[in-house]
Parts: sequence; structure tokens; C-alpha cells
Amino acid sequence: MCGTLKPYFIFGLGALLLTGCTPADFHKPGPLQKEEAYNRLFPQWVELCAVSQISKKPGYGADIAGGPGGHAVFFLHGACLDPTSPYPVLTSCPDGETGVSMNSHFKNANWVGISHRDFFYNGLLKPDEPLTKATYTATKQEAQKRGLYSAIRFQDWTSEGKPADVSDEQWKYEISIGTDYAVSFGRARYCARLPVSEEQLKQVISFLNGRNALYQNGPKTFETNVLQDNCNHLTHNALAAAGFWHELPVHQFILKAALTFPVPKNEVVNLLDQTQRHDIGNLHALYHDKLTRKSLMEDGWLPTTPGVMLDSNPVKTPNEVYNTQLSLIFYDDPLLGHYNKAFDRYLNQPRYHDLKTNLLWYQSLYAKAAAERKPLDWWLKKEPAGFAPFYNAYYAWLQKQQDLVQRGLTLLSDDASAASGLMPTQPERPQGEPEHANGL
Repeated sequence: MCGTLKPYFIFGLGALLLTGCTPADFHKPGPLQKEEAYNRLFPQWVELCAVSQISKKPGYGADIAGGPGGHAVFFLHGACLDPTSPYPVLTSCPDGETGVSMNSHFKNANWVGISHRDFFYNGLLKPDEPLTKATYTATKQEAQKRGLYSAIRFQDWTSEGKPADVSDEQWKYEISIGTDYAVSFGRARYCARLPVSEEQLKQVISFLNGRNALYQNGPKTFETNVLQDNCNHLTHNALAAAGFWHELPVHQFILKAALTFPVPKNEVVNLLDQTQRHDIGNLHALYHDKLTRKSLMEDGWLPTTPGVMLDSNPVKTPNEVYNTQLSLIFYDDPLLGHYNKAFDRYLNQPRYHDLKTNLLWYQSLYAKAAAERKPLDWWLKKEPAGFAPFYNAYYAWLQKQQDLVQRGLTLLSDDASAASGLMPTQPERPQGEPEHANGL
């Protein structure tokens, strides 16, 4: 995982973590289709990815290997890196694409930003191309040309094992490829995607910029460890800044941190759980959840939104540089735990993998909520007077969501790329939601 782990916790955590070390099938559910239509319908979105362990083949470059807990990366659609700053600073921009990765290598930064989705995930590889040593080398050279780490200093210990004929700057790119950029060279991934409002994306950007600002000019040096400040603390708290869920404090007391620290694959499930935390027709529960009420009243947003998706991408194969039998595990009780069961359910629900099925499911869900509408007077007999503004905001939101879904279905119908000889996927009923994770 992203961060160092104190030796006296390894055995205890391993008893839980090692229950899921069988390599996962990252071909299911596969990459999201209709990306162009998705981006037209949802101009701002974030993607939280749990990426697998990394395992370098011997004899080529730095000896890089990671554990089955994997790593987490974050992708923002609607954000760019400030072109005037060599140090990573984010800014809002239409159609911008920026990947974010935290790395324990860094000394004066919490995270690095990588422009353009293709380079972040695939380096210079085109779809279905094998990873050769030549492409691996060319991608490192391109990354250095782009200056990804030109303003980021690395920890002194990262130079261990550096050959004498390799410069310090070249070594940065050698030890970071497959983790911070060209991620799919050495890692497979599961990603949960969440549409957000323009204001929410600005809040995410502000949080991330604030985290880097703590270390940019010193004297504070970035230090990370698995339990108290890992890559998922960064991604979790970026979403907390947008009002999606509650903050997970960093640098908690070590024993408390050992029970609450976020794990990449767990966090993918947590995100999906959070979007279905409440029955969307239960206005009482929505109103009395302070976080949900705040997001509706301040941002006009609720997490039960179309466009929440789960996809996967395997590591590049054939692969001359990295091993391709890779694990990615949950931190969970293997028999009684929530995560394995919930993840299997999400994998088996087509609405998380197919955009049209997703929109049809939400169309049915929203129609049911609208049909069951009760007048405000009925609610005010049960709820406080402050419920009235919430009620009005809720039904304004519901109408906007219905319009969004209809616009999306029309877009898919009109899109020539959506025309095929395949039978349309049957929509699911908005019932039988997965059980929800505790503690969020």
C-alpha cells in the first residue's frame, strides 16, 4: 500500500489482509464504454481507483514490488494543472483531465498531478499494444520531458540502488512509473466514478492544493505511513471536502488508526455504498442526515445520482517489464465482513457498468419518488418548520435529475456510436440495494 508500515503491526494486520491474496479477475466488469457521451452528460466527475500490487520482473531497472493492499489514485475530469507552475497546482477547466497520485517518495509534496487520462493510465501505449522495454523507456523519457517531478524533491532514501550512470532526475521517473504515471504498465485497477457539481469539484481542488501547500516551501517535510496518512486518506478527505462523506483525520493515535485506516479496495466499495446510503424517497432520513441536508441546501446535490459507475482495467499484457498475476485485497473479515459480498453484488449489477442501463434505472427510481410525493402540509405535521426549504429544494433537485436522465437517454439514442446490432440491456429494478458499510 501507499505508505510505510511500522513492523510491530505487520503480523496483526496480515492476519486479516492475507485472506484475499488470490489474483483478482480485472477483466470483469471491464472498461466503461461510451466515454464521450458520459463526459457530455457529466462534465465534472471524480474517479477513485484501487490499483493492484506491482511486481517488476528482475533484471530491468529499479527493483519495484508492492504488497497486495495495492495503491490508490484519483482522477479528476474538469481539472487541469496550472501551466504557469512547475509545482503541481490544480485549477478548474472545462474538459480538463488530471490524475493525482500520492507517493511516499515525495519530500516537498503530498501528491503529483499527471495531465491527460491516456498518459496517466497508459503512458505512450495505444489500446491493445503489448508493453515492451522500448515503450517503457520511451514513456519514462516523455514523462521527464513533461517535467512531472521537476519541482518535487524526493526523500533521500529513494536513491538506494541507483546505478552510477543514472542521474538523480532520471531515477525519479524510473522508481515512479507504474505507480504515479503509466499506471497500467504494472498495475490492474478497479475504479468507482462519481459525478459532482462544479462547486464540489472546486472544493476538491482547493483541498488538494492546500495539502501540497503544506510542504511546497518547507520547513515541513511530507511523511506518510499506511495507518496514519496513506494515499486513501488523501482521496477520502478530498471527497469529504466536497461534502460527500465525513473526514477521516490523519495522524490519529496509532491504535485508533489501526482500526480505521482506509484501504484502496475497501474505499471503492465505500464510495458505492455512500451513494445508496438512504432510500431516495425517504425525506425524513435525508433531512435528518446533516451531511445530506447540507449538500442539498448548499450545493443542490445528493449522492443518489446517475453516472455512478464501477469499471476495471487489467494490467498491460503481454508485458516484458512487469509480472501480470496481481492481487488486490480487502481489509475485512473473510467470513463475516461486508466488503467481499458487497463488491460481488456491485460487479453483478449491470447499472454500474453500462450507461444506458444506469440511466434507465434512475429514471425508474426518480419516477417512483415523484409518484409518492406527499404535500408539504403532510410533512409539517411530523417535521420541524425548517423542513419546508429542504422539501422545496428536494423536489427541485428531483426534477433536475429527471431532466438529466431524459437528456442522457436522448443523447444515447441520437449518438451514432451507440447504434449497434446488440439487444439493449434490460434495466434493473431500483430494489435490493447492497447493504451499507458502517462508519461513513
